[in-house]
Amino acid sequence: MRPPLLTNTAAATASCNPLLQNKSPYSLFTASAMPVPPNAVASEPPPPVTQNIRAQILAEIQDAGSRSRPIPNSRTSLFRSDIPINHPLKPLLDASLDAILQAVSPRTIQSYVTAWRCFKAFHCAYNLQFPDFSLLSITSFISYLKSIKGLQVGSIKGYLSGIQFFHKLNYGAPSTEINNSQTSLLIKGIQRSQPSRPDSRQPIALDILTKCIHTLCTSYQPLNTARTLDAMFILAFFGFLRCSEIAITSKFDPKVHPTISDLSAINSETISYLIKQSKTDQAKKGHYIYIFNLSSPIQPYQTVLAYLKIRNAQAKSPLEPLFIDASNKPATRFWFQKHLKSVLQQSGISAHNFSSHSFRIGAATSAAQKGLSQQQIQALGRWSSDAFHSYIRTNRFHIRKAHQTLIG
Repeated sequence: MRPPLLTNTAAATASCNPLLQNKSPYSLFTASAMPVPPNAVASEPPPPVTQNIRAQILAEIQDAGSRSRPIPNSRTSLFRSDIPINHPLKPLLDASLDAILQAVSPRTIQSYVTAWRCFKAFHCAYNLQFPDFSLLSITSFISYLKSIKGLQVGSIKGYLSGIQFFHKLNYGAPSTEINNSQTSLLIKGIQRSQPSRPDSRQPIALDILTKCIHTLCTSYQPLNTARTLDAMFILAFFGFLRCSEIAITSKFDPKVHPTISDLSAINSETISYLIKQSKTDQAKKGHYIYIFNLSSPIQPYQTVLAYLKIRNAQAKSPLEPLFIDASNKPATRFWFQKHLKSVLQQSGISAHNFSSHSFRIGAATSAAQKGLSQQQIQALGRWSSDAFHSYIRTNRFHIRKAHQTLIG
């Protein structure tokens, strides 16, 4: 059990952690490479495209070709139905189709199929020849999604991405009508007409994290659940993790979900955690985050190391789930979020507007408040775009500090 936490958690953290008092002269751009973690694994290629996915795509394209529209010719598309099964290039064609479909994740392909079928239903509703990619048809479909389907701009853009995907497969090039300036203006107009919905999720920054850790160390029951949550909270915050990178959202698969082998002590100062795949890692190359042995009242290194020793002693195989619930089953998103809200409430914090994503939001907010650069925050959170800006929250206390800096 860790020593009791100081009552003033913010002051305690600042006094115990010299990194928060003095800016380090080092950065992500001057740092040397970390040693290869013991849990490093050879990257494996993604699983082959299932016959079901390819069959769905080909069926939709063939259906489009059978509705009085010309079948794509050999100069513009590989997704054709006129190549006999005994053609000498048929095996290589199938391999090419699989590789092309590997460019998009199976979940995204399913959403594209949903969008394409909605596009088909739109044609049927208005007695249009399918598929009609004219500017009139595309803009009318957008208005149909807004007025009839009641979709927000974000969903409309997702549907257009699906239509664009099928256009590329059919004709070997993107639709100029979808990229038309009038189409863009229409979407912009819809966006301005729809009230924006601010993200109400609250951040779990260092002060709230410290209170939660204190609750887990002193009063939360059962003890095994408290230890599991303790390690998960630490990793989620310092690793800027999404819930899917720490808890399972489907049937447990050791090739996808966290296993004991993914967590490893490199030395007495560093622990590595392997994220096998994530939203921004479509190629499934994997990514390592690190927990360091730094002076802090919440003791992240000691917490995670202690949990790793417990799981190694319990498990028969390193491929068993890393995080388990009271029934020794893999920790799920639902289980994690349920206990998060319970810990917050027992810590005297209203659980309203907090979710598992609050750790990622809190880490980005804390990093910005401590003066880390945008490039550093983007790299730490593994953002592939500037979307991290929407994660950074500012409250009156920090605005006051900024004003004090202005007049100081």
